[in-house]
Parts: sequence; structure tokens; C-alpha cells
Amino acid sequence: MIITGNALVMGDNVNTDVLHPSQFFSLDDNKVRSGFMQAASGYEQVGTGDLSGRIILAGDNFGCGSSRETGARVFVLAGVRAIVARSLARIFSSNVRNLGLLAVECPTLPSLTESGFEVEIDLENSTLDIGTEGQRFALKRLDPFWEAVIREGGLMGFLGFNNSQ
Repeated sequence: MIITGNALVMGDNVNTDVLHPSQFFSLDDNKVRSGFMQAASGYEQVGTGDLSGRIILAGDNFGCGSSRETGARVFVLAGVRAIVARSLARIFSSNVRNLGLLAVECPTLPSLTESGFEVEIDLENSTLDIGTEGQRFALKRLDPFWEAVIREGGLMGFLGFNNSQ
């Protein structure tokens, strides 16, 4: 499985309460989506924009904080294709993977400051290619269970359920 997209760079210790503030918690997808990154200083406009096909590249402890499912669901609603971070908060990574969004760790990912460059994730070979400069980084291999969940579009697909059932 190969996933490509343009990078959206974020830093260390990005908290789910910043990524999706609690006042946007709802069963209404439009309300959930409207709150994306609305407490993330400097990202407010980005969060309300079109994030279809974007790949989040982040530092250490990405997704720390609340375990609310909407903090993970908002990434799917925004169209984010994948998340790569030096390290991921455990509950957050499970939540997004359950929804079918690839979230992987890249311990050697350097600190980045600019967004918008092309990124390619090769899940089969556990590599991340950044930009046109040919930078390649090793990804932490996903557990076979999580790989299967991602390939099926999330836990519900993996368990054999679909939206029409």
C-alpha cells in the first residue's frame, strides 16, 4: 500500500484538545469538522480549509490528551490520508487506526518547519519519502493486526461490517 499527499507539518506534544476542542464534540459530523484545529495557534485557517489528501507529519507524542473519539474522527472528516510522527500517543493512534486512518511512527523524522511538499508512505516497505530531495526514512513497522485493519478501511470493515448493514 502506497499513500501519497502533501505534508502538513505540526510539532511536538500536539494535544487532541487543541486539535479538536471539546465544545465541538457532537454526533453531527459538520459540527465536529468545524472544530478541527480551532485551538491550535496558527492552524485555525488550515483546520477549516480543504485537507483532502494531506499527510500530517509531526514530532513527539502527537495526539496526547483526551481519548474522545471525535478527536480522531475529525481527521477522517477533514480528508487527511495519514499521520506520521516521531511518536504517537497510544490511545490516539488506536482511535485513528480503528477508523481506518493510517498512523505510523518514524523515530528518525527530523524537525520540519515548512508544509506543502510531496510525501510518500510505502507501508509494504515501511518507508517514508519526503519531497523531491530523495529523503527516505524508516517507519516503525505496524503490527500485522493494524495493517489488516487499515487495509479494510477500519475496524468495522475488518470485522465484516459495512455502512449498509
